[in-house]
Amino acid sequence: MAYNYQYGFEDEVKYQPPKLKTNRKLWKVVLFNILTLGIYNIVFFDPLASELDKIYPKRDGTKTMRFILAFILSLFTFSIVMLVWYHHISDRIEESLIRRKINYNFGTNDFWFWYLLGSLILVGPFVYIHKLCTAMNLLCESYNSTPDIDEIK
Repeated sequence: MAYNYQYGFEDEVKYQPPKLKTNRKLWKVVLFNILTLGIYNIVFFDPLASELDKIYPKRDGTKTMRFILAFILSLFTFSIVMLVWYHHISDRIEESLIRRKINYNFGTNDFWFWYLLGSLILVGPFVYIHKLCTAMNLLCESYNSTPDIDEIK
């Protein structure tokens, strides 16, 4: 059996980063949080910080605080750390949407208006989570098609 190898003419293989998930939905968050008595929040929000670091890395090279760490610290700070974490994540998502030229309105105003003030009418946090899921799905779709942010025109 003869093999036909041509050395030096290999096709150049371009590195493709792993695809980020684009199927975040509000109903999944609500259903799984009910079934797991709130533990699903860790499963849902913890990868979000690392995905944001992939989509739009910080200029100073630092990483975004993981949700699990913010959750543990919030136990000692009467949940103030969680408010800061949500605000920071909302700000990072807003910057990423602008940087990737995605026309979707989401940011820190949504967190303060829908998550905090909207909790007075009970549906506000659901609206915030829905908007967060939509924004992250759009960002992940953009990243999956064009990982390098400098290639976006």
